[in-house]
This record gives sequence, C-alpha cells and structure tokens, in this order.
Amino acid sequence: MPNFLVAIKPTRLKLKVATLQKPSSQVSKAQLSLLPSSASHELANFPVGLVISSLDTLEVLQANQYFIELYHPQAAHALPPSRLSQYLSPASQILLESYVMPMLLHQGHCQEIQLTFACQNQHRLPVLANAKVISGEPALVYWAFTVATQRDSLYQELVNLRNDLEERAERLELLSQTDELTGLLNRRAFIERAQVALKQAQRSTSYAAFLMLDIDYFKRINDQFGHDMGDLVLSQFAKLLATNTRQTDIVARIGGEEFAIVVLVNEPNAAEQLADKLLQAIRQQSSLPLSISASIGVAIAKTAEFQQLYQAADELMYNAKHQGRNCMRWRELEG
Repeated sequence: MPNFLVAIKPTRLKLKVATLQKPSSQVSKAQLSLLPSSASHELANFPVGLVISSLDTLEVLQANQYFIELYHPQAAHALPPSRLSQYLSPASQILLESYVMPMLLHQGHCQEIQLTFACQNQHRLPVLANAKVISGEPALVYWAFTVATQRDSLYQELVNLRNDLEERAERLELLSQTDELTGLLNRRAFIERAQVALKQAQRSTSYAAFLMLDIDYFKRINDQFGHDMGDLVLSQFAKLLATNTRQTDIVARIGGEEFAIVVLVNEPNAAEQLADKLLQAIRQQSSLPLSISASIGVAIAKTAEFQQLYQAADELMYNAKHQGRNCMRWRELEG
C-alpha cells in the first residue's frame, strides 16, 4: 500500500493523492525525504497533523489526512481552505501573523505554540503547533499540529487545584493568626502586627497606645455559670471590642480573659478617650444575661519599643484591678 500525502493545489482547491516517491513540482525530493516513506509509517495514520506550506503566503501545499480531518471529519467531501491561516480562529490568525511568522522568519523554527482551529462544524479545537523553515526556492515551512484538548483540560485542572491550594493556604494562614473562640487575632499575630505599627509610629508624628484589658471576676463567672457561659462572655466581649474600634486598630485576645489593643493616635488623650469609651460600652452591654466589667491599662509613647509598652500597660491594668476594678489607668512613657 503506497504511502501518501493529501496535496492541495492552490489554484483549483482540488484534493489529489501524491506519493512521496513522486513529489509535487513545488517540493523537492530532498525536502520530502525528511519524512518517513516506509509503508509501515503511513503518514495518513500518524496521530499528528502534518503540513507543508509556503513561507511567504502560507499556502498549504501538502497535508496528511489527519490534518484535514481535524478541520472537517468529512473532508473527503469538502474543499479545505488553501491557506493555513484560514484553518484558524480569528485570535489565532492574529497570533500567527504577529508572533509565529516573525519567529519563523527570525529563528527559523517555533515550538509548542498554542493555536485554535476553527473547524467547519463551528467547533473550536485547541492545538499545539511546531514548525521549521526549510530554505529553498520557494522557502517552505514544515508544520506539525497535535490536539491539545486533554492538555487544556489537565492545565485547567492544575489551575483549579492551584487555586484550591491557595485558598486553603490562605484559610490556614488565617487560622494560624486567629483566636478560634473569638475570631480576633491571637497572641503571635498580635505581636507581629503591633511591632509593625510601632515602627510606623516612630517614623511619623503619631503616638502609639497599648491597651491591656482584663475581664473582672472571670473565674467567678466560670465557677458559677459554667464554661459555656464563660466562652459566651469571651466571644461577646471580643465583638464589643471589635465594634468600638477602628479597622486599623490591632485587637487581639492574648490569653485567657486578657485582651490587647494597639492604636496609633495623634494626641495622647485620644487613647484615654478610647479606653473610657470601651469601659462605657462594657458596662452598658445587653447581649449577655449577666453584667460584666473590665480593668484597662493604657500605656502611651512616641518612640517606645513593644516590650516597654506591653509591660507598662500590663502594670497599669493590675493597678486598675487593685484600685477597685471596672476602671482605667493610663500613663505616657518618656522617650
């Protein structure tokens, strides 16, 4: 059985069968010898679209049956286009002219170019194109087109998997920074963000204020009403803090019934006003079936380090407890 290509005569667009041993007048025997001519390697059976086109006009001079059937499964009963660009979607035609052809003219070859066939049945078929220029009169381009449908599906699956992994990583990162019960920042995330805020304050004219808050008699609440009530108090207390602070303020539960807030303010008394506001909101809360209060320590400074503010606010909070609870003590640090 002879080995053959489908040759497309440009002027009449009529299909004819040409053996490799009898090449068309426009293709030299030496060029066609690059393709296998053994009967055991029939080009019609290769699962790759093989095309020879002119370099200057991209006229399709020869193509194997597989390529024709990519464009139209019933190609034997239809006249295929004479130019390679006519097989492509409008977007791929632009890519061919603006990217592929300059590459062929400059480098003499291209590899794994993603194109799309605009098939006669209105189907869009993704393909990968590899091409090589063979110099001569005329100069020819040898093309190989492979179907990339599965490749595109696999690529989309990889994209979806990557997006899923990124979303999971974001959720894990959020969980690693969040207190599970209250939804506020945990101690580690609070320290990281507070240190950044303090450095920002040092580079500006702002003051940094550290508020340490402790729910009064929280152990008594747990002992008298149970841990479920204790958890409810903690979560509602956290919501109250979040509601009465700004988005830019750093609010966290740093352990047990202790909460901390770092804010940047223009004047020291702004931090004192925030503490008073929080005390009032805690006293007036109505979301719990019992009354609660808190003791607050506020340390304010312009250039202090995190540890200095932390220790000062903690000491001031314990001073508030020792002086009757349900109150606030504040101090501006020197420096």
